[in-house]
Amino acid sequence: MKTCACDLVVGNRRGVHSRVATRLAGIAAEFGVVLSISRADETVDCSSILDVLALALVEGTNLTLRADGDRAEGALQAALVLLTSQDDS
Repeated sequence: MKTCACDLVVGNRRGVHSRVATRLAGIAAEFGVVLSISRADETVDCSSILDVLALALVEGTNLTLRADGDRAEGALQAALVLLTSQDDS
């Protein structure tokens, strides 16, 4: 099993809202990985949309994204594009 991680800054002008959180859960499912987000000392599994929303990630928030699984690199890249894009449409 592979593990990939990176630090990033949320780029979406509306932050990580329900549509973005839902897409993160979808990426984890599509790639068959455990995808997690860490902010400060709190880490949540992206398969839980409510846990992701509870982090209240706004534009400019620093966080760490981690993927664990055989397809971790692809999942991390897809999530990275989603989280750093200025728009989610």
